[in-house]
Amino acid sequence: MRRLTWRTLALLALIMAQVLAPGPAVAQTKKLVYWTHWEQNPDFNTWYLERGREFAKKTGYEVEVVTVPYQGYEAKYLAALIGKSGAPDFFNGMTHQWCGQYDFCDPMPTDLAKLWDESIPRYMLPVGKWKGVRYGTPLEHGNFQQMYLNADLFRKAGLNPDKPPKTLDEWLGAMKKLTTGDGTSGAVGFAIRHKGHPVGITDKFLPFAHAFGARMLSPELDRAAGFANSPDMVQALQFFVDLVQRHKVASLALGGPEDAFGQKRAAVIFRESWFFGWLRKNAPDVIFKVAALPCGKACPGAGALFPWTNLVYKGSPNKQAAWEFVRFISNAKDDLAQHEAAGFLPVWTANLDSAYVKARPDYGSTQEMLKQPVPPTYFHPKSNELATAFGDAVVGALYGKGQPKPLLDEAAAKMDRILKD
Repeated sequence: MRRLTWRTLALLALIMAQVLAPGPAVAQTKKLVYWTHWEQNPDFNTWYLERGREFAKKTGYEVEVVTVPYQGYEAKYLAALIGKSGAPDFFNGMTHQWCGQYDFCDPMPTDLAKLWDESIPRYMLPVGKWKGVRYGTPLEHGNFQQMYLNADLFRKAGLNPDKPPKTLDEWLGAMKKLTTGDGTSGAVGFAIRHKGHPVGITDKFLPFAHAFGARMLSPELDRAAGFANSPDMVQALQFFVDLVQRHKVASLALGGPEDAFGQKRAAVIFRESWFFGWLRKNAPDVIFKVAALPCGKACPGAGALFPWTNLVYKGSPNKQAAWEFVRFISNAKDDLAQHEAAGFLPVWTANLDSAYVKARPDYGSTQEMLKQPVPPTYFHPKSNELATAFGDAVVGALYGKGQPKPLLDEAAAKMDRILKD
C-alpha cells in the first residue's frame, strides 16, 4: 500500500511537471519609440501608430508615439539622447541641430537616401542633410508661411478676398480696414505672434524682415553684426512694432494667433500648410482663403526657420529596425495618406499634382510662393540659440521695453558671441 502511494505520487508529480512546464515561446511584439513635439498635429502623429501595426505584422516591431510638449522639448530631447536611457529610437527634429551641433544621428542608408533625393522637389534637397550627408526625411512640403484670410471678414470690410493685397503697403491698408476692435471686442486685422518661445517669435517675424530685404545672419552664417541690426532690419522691426503700438491692427491682448484666427477675432494670420488641417478640425465654420505673402523691397519667398525631419538616433539598439520602418513608409502612397489625413501638403514630387493637393485652398498660392526667389536660410548648428537671442529683441520691442535699433544691436552682439563660442 505504501509502495503504491509513492508510485502514485511520483506519477502525479510527473504529470504536474508536464502541465506546468512552459510551452513554446510566443513571439512578443517589440517597440520602436518615436518622439515628436508636434503637439498641434495629433492626426499626423497617430498615423505612425497605424502604420506601425502593419509594420509589426512583418517585423515584430510596432511603433509607440511619445508627444513631448514643444515648450521645453529641447531640454528633454538632450537629456535623453545624452543619457541614452529612455531615449527614442527615432524622432522629429532639425538635422543641423541634432546631427550638426550634436552628434546624435545615424546616417541614412545609401540606397534609402538615393530614393529620397530622387523623390522630393529640388528646393527641399538640403532639408535633412548635414555637410552633404542625408540623415533625415523632410516632413512637410509647405513648411513656409502663407497668408490665411477670413473671407467673411474681408467682405464685411469692403475688401475682395479673391484679390488679396500684394504689397506691404496694400496689406497694411487692408489691416486697418479689417480692424474693428482689439480682439477682446471686435476683431483685429492681424493675428501677431507675441508669446511663447522666442525662437517661434523670430520665425513669425522673419517674413517681414525678408520683405524689407534684411537677413538675420551673413550668407556664410558666421556673423550677425551688420545683418541682425542692419538699417533694413531696424526698419522691418519698426514696421512690425507699429502694427501693435501705432496702427493698432494687431493686439497683445490676444493669446495664440491660431486661436484668434479660428475664433474670428483676427482676420489674417501667416501660417504654414499644416494650418489648413488645423482649421478644418478646430474651426470648421471659418470661411478662409490662402494667398502668397505680401512683398516689400523683396518677396518673403518659400523659406523656413524650422526644417523638420525624422531622424534615427545612432545610440538606439533598434536603429536598424527604425530604418526599416522609415523604408516601409518611404513611398508616394504613404506620403499622400499621412499628409492628407493631417491636412498637410505632401512631400513627394509625385503627389504635388494629386487631386488632394489641387483641391486645397493653398494650391495656387503655393505655386506663387515657390516662384519667388528663395529667401535666406539659417541652418546653423546653433540656430535655436541664435534665434532665441534675436527673438528676445523682437519681444522687447513689441512690449515697449526698448527701441528697435538698440535692442537689435544688443541681439547682434550676443549672437556673435554665440557664433564664436
